[in-house]
Amino acid sequence: MEYSLSVNHYICGKDTPFPEFAGIVADAGIDSVGVTRAALFEMGVPALNQCLKDNGLGVSSLNSSGYFTGTQPENKEKYSDSEMIDIAAELGAAELTVISAGAGDPSKPFADAYDLVKSGLADMATEAEAKGVILGVEPIHPKEIVARGCINTIAHGLALVEPHDSAKLLVDLNHSWWDPDFPGLLNTAPETVVLIQMCNIKFDKGYAVGRETLDAGDLNMSRLIGEMMAGGFRGPFEFELFPGDLRGRDLPSLINGYAKEFADCVAAGLN
Repeated sequence: MEYSLSVNHYICGKDTPFPEFAGIVADAGIDSVGVTRAALFEMGVPALNQCLKDNGLGVSSLNSSGYFTGTQPENKEKYSDSEMIDIAAELGAAELTVISAGAGDPSKPFADAYDLVKSGLADMATEAEAKGVILGVEPIHPKEIVARGCINTIAHGLALVEPHDSAKLLVDLNHSWWDPDFPGLLNTAPETVVLIQMCNIKFDKGYAVGRETLDAGDLNMSRLIGEMMAGGFRGPFEFELFPGDLRGRDLPSLINGYAKEFADCVAAGLN
């Protein structure tokens, strides 16, 4: 069965240059990568674009933009939203990730934050549509509603993107595994989702405690992947871990392992 896999550059620590990461992904037979601001800072856009071409890699995501409420201004360092749209167009990215940012002071009405996100996304969507870029709006787990992301549910994300031809939903399992609308959304409206960021979740004493590889966490990934693909969605399925999730494991084995684990899950989940 044909499907598209990717690996997000977030998995790399500071000691792994982007060209080394790109080579590992290409050697694993994976056809695209998620590009981060760190990669842009490291290489600049022209050299980064050439590196991708040299390794035969597409771009599943460009991370990230938005942060409309102002709670995490460092995430807009150097590149404005308008510049990120231009970079996404230049790299041919499947989507430009949009994060709402948090609600801020919880004593203030959350509706004020939601209005900032709605108007900010509308402005971005107009520019993105003119430049052929898709915005991927990512719901964030409710535990991070104040500081990082005030758009938390798939339903709220869908309501935000619905008015805009240039906006779709980005679903990160780390944030949305619990949502009652996931993965049924991929059965009923797969066209509304531009990207799924993949990981398993580790639980301890009833709490979700972090990202894991597909075969090492506690979710039934074969069942989930089977359900995700039943409606026709074929990717990109973008593997997203962070350096703290590696716990001593080396990058090539994790990336090669992702391709094998995903194939195993597909075989088991669709039978």
